[in-house]
Amino acid sequence: MPIVLAPVGQKVRIVAMSLDEEVKKHLTDMGVAIGSEVEVISNAGGSVVLDVLGARVALNRDVAMKIRVA
Repeated sequence: MPIVLAPVGQKVRIVAMSLDEEVKKHLTDMGVAIGSEVEVISNAGGSVVLDVLGARVALNRDVAMKIRVA
């Protein structure tokens, strides 16, 4: 499922990212990578906020729709 559908407060594992290589590399550098476990902190408005290794990362909804989690 896309990460935008994950419930707030739930930890999920990233299983796929359908993004161009530049965006994928940028996210990977921040810890948002295939196999990473992240927690959805907020899913309101136009962005999704994640807890990634203790840091908060905000993704716009278009990018978040292309990240699949389990």
